[in-house]
Amino acid sequence: MSIQQIDVEHARLHAEQAGRGETVAMLHGFLVDSGQWDHEFAALSRDRHVLRYDARGFGRSTIEPGAYAHHEDLAAVLDACGVQRAALLACSGGAATALDFALAYPERVSAMVFVGAGYWGQFAHATPAARAFLQALGSYDVAGMIDSSLRAFTDGPRRLPQDVDAAVRHRTREMTANNFRRASNYWRRAADDQRAPQPSVLDRLHEIAAPTLLISGTEDQPEAIALSERMAAGIPTAQFLLLQGAGHHTNMEAPDAVLAETRRWLAKYAV
Repeated sequence: MSIQQIDVEHARLHAEQAGRGETVAMLHGFLVDSGQWDHEFAALSRDRHVLRYDARGFGRSTIEPGAYAHHEDLAAVLDACGVQRAALLACSGGAATALDFALAYPERVSAMVFVGAGYWGQFAHATPAARAFLQALGSYDVAGMIDSSLRAFTDGPRRLPQDVDAAVRHRTREMTANNFRRASNYWRRAADDQRAPQPSVLDRLHEIAAPTLLISGTEDQPEAIALSERMAAGIPTAQFLLLQGAGHHTNMEAPDAVLAETRRWLAKYAV
C-alpha cells in the first residue's frame, strides 16, 4: 500500500492506494472517514487498483478557509494518482461527490456503487434521533452530535444500541468522534465555503451516464432510503437494492453482501 498527501487549494488530502488493474475510488460518508472502506479496500485490491482518501475536513485531511467543491477534490486526487478513469464506490455524502463528478467528468467514470446515498441539503428529520442530530449540529454540541448520529444512522429508527454489532458501533463512534472533535473540520465549515453545482444533480439525474447500483439498509432513516429510490428511478442505468438488517453505513454491517454486489456490478460494467 502507498500513502500520499495531495495538496489542493485550501487543504491537504490523505490518500492511500493498493493493487493493480482497473481503478475503484472509494468515497466515505460524511460522518466517518476512509476507514469505512477497510474491508473493501483490502478485498478489492487483490484484483483491482483501489484508491481511497479522506475528504477535506475528515480523518487525516485538512481544511482551511476558502471556496472549494468536493468533486474537484476528487478530480485532483485522481490526477495526482495518475488515474484517468475509475469506478466510484461511495457512501452518503461521498455519493453526492460522485454524482457531481459524474456529471462534470462523465468520461472519467465507468460505473458507480452507492451505499446509503446522500446529496447536499438532503437531511433526515422524520425521527427523534435525526432531529436531535440536526439540533446538536446547529449549536455544535459535540457530545450530542456523536450520540445522536449513532442513534440516528447506526442504530436507525427501529433498533436499540444493543441490537447493533458492538464492534461496528465502536468503530463508527471512533471515526465520528474524531471528525466532530477536530478544531477545524468539515462540519464546522460546511455551510461557509462549499460550492455545489447548480442546478442540482437531483434535477439532472437523467443525464448520469454511468451505470449505478444503489444499496440501502432497511434500518436507515426513511428519507435516506427514499433518496436512493429517487436516484435509482432517475438514473437511466440504475438498480436499487435493499439489504435487511443494516443501517446507514450498510457496508460496515453487511460487508460480505455489499462486497459481493459491488463485485457483480464492477464485473458487469467496470471492465
